[in-house]
Amino acid sequence: MQYEDRTPDDRVNIPGRHPFREFLRLSIMAVVVVIVLGFLLSILGGKLGGLIPFKSELWLTERIHAASEKAGQESLFEVRSVNPELENYLQSVADKVSVALGLEESMPITLHYSDENVVNAFATIGGHVYFFKGLLSLLPHENALAMLMAHEYSHVTLRHPAKGLGGGLALTIGTSVIGLSSENRLFSLGTRLTSTGFSRSMESEADQSALAAVFEMYGHVDGAAALFNLFMQQRQGDAGGQFEKFVLTHPLDQERIDQINQLAKENGWLTVGDLTPLPDDYIDWLQR
Repeated sequence: MQYEDRTPDDRVNIPGRHPFREFLRLSIMAVVVVIVLGFLLSILGGKLGGLIPFKSELWLTERIHAASEKAGQESLFEVRSVNPELENYLQSVADKVSVALGLEESMPITLHYSDENVVNAFATIGGHVYFFKGLLSLLPHENALAMLMAHEYSHVTLRHPAKGLGGGLALTIGTSVIGLSSENRLFSLGTRLTSTGFSRSMESEADQSALAAVFEMYGHVDGAAALFNLFMQQRQGDAGGQFEKFVLTHPLDQERIDQINQLAKENGWLTVGDLTPLPDDYIDWLQR
């Protein structure tokens, strides 16, 4: 037997694919894995959060409020009266919304009014719902106000704040276990895409519940879409492109208007009816 040295093949250890293509392929796979992981964690955490009794939310908000007061900090859950006349009217509409939604006594909702000139409203844990002067000043009639209130109250009845909190905690805990940091850009992108999609489904669900409540209150749903027309006007009529649609936490305004029309058609709800005006002193209340 005879041995001899052989020159190695020049193609040894050289992949058949271009290095840049291989890098791109692995990067795409990593993004897909993170998005799928984030989606599954959000869904799991959201479902678990929805199983938490509402009284546990109340207990948590009480502890947070007490801790904030002890630290001399402003509490999100503190009830302040800054405009009694306006707040009394808002509460009267909110009481009608609560009846239309079939709100149970075991799920009390606390209405907060903020005189900040911000075009926003939101619901958080423990049934605390905030309405801002900036948004209230733009509403054209009570029907739009009722739609807004019913939407935010529906978030509470559907346990969306608890589900959102559960999904966020699941993402944080799950990704920390596998060694991903929230400062990781890939992780941030993946969780943003999955969490916004989860939020959009909640918004659509709340819209459906709110529209049913508006019909219960007025016998028609005329004026409900005015709320989203208002948002469109605030965005100067630009509803956004397809990429914006993908990353927004809320459905596009035109989609929400289309959903209102579709739900009205499916349920046989009247889309034309008398609109209830806001009180004569409404604007004065807002300006005080």
